[in-house]
Amino acid sequence: MKRKIAIAFLLFCLPMAVVFAQGNTKKFTGTITYRITYPASSSNPMIASLPTTIDMQIAGNKARAEFVLPFGKNTYILNGDELTATRLVEMESGKYFVKKSKEDFVMKNTPMIVPLRETKSIAGQNCKASEINFVNGEKSSKSKIYYSDELGTNNIYFNTDIRSISGIMLEFEYNLMGIPVQLSAIAVNPGRVSNKLFEIPSGYTETTDAKLRELRGPVKK
Repeated sequence: MKRKIAIAFLLFCLPMAVVFAQGNTKKFTGTITYRITYPASSSNPMIASLPTTIDMQIAGNKARAEFVLPFGKNTYILNGDELTATRLVEMESGKYFVKKSKEDFVMKNTPMIVPLRETKSIAGQNCKASEINFVNGEKSSKSKIYYSDELGTNNIYFNTDIRSISGIMLEFEYNLMGIPVQLSAIAVNPGRVSNKLFEIPSGYTETTDAKLRELRGPVKK
């Protein structure tokens, strides 16, 4: 089965590096909008209720994104300064958050990442490509990412297997609610992003992933 690459802000509970030039100290601040493309061959009825775009706010080493999923709104906050990842969930039963630290982001298998000569323009940005090679026992898989090092070297992938990438990913594969999808940037808008977006709002109760699954119940298909 083809393993998907997980971006830092997306479902940090499914944690998924490339040694590039480290001279770039620029850090992007602004919003990137991604289009979510679902497999045309999929007959999963859940797709109709899943989002088709997502906005990611980035400020320095912090990132935030929201998904409206069948069981409620999910917000993911990544803090590369503190090395913490927080998931906010709004459901009928209440508002909850799960917070994880660097001790929770242990890589079981480190992929081999091979820079490619291929380049591509995505949302007006010049992107480089790399091939991600995963090996898990006797099984292996490959995937490809496109990233822009011209945007900056924000530390927003600290909880992933590609944490050392020197740039921001603008096209990659991901697994959303068990469905393989592709995320491609369609807009990159530099601009101010409020620090309040990366704080846990009042009214949320801390919990665990296991408790959230109990509260959510089985996912309807």
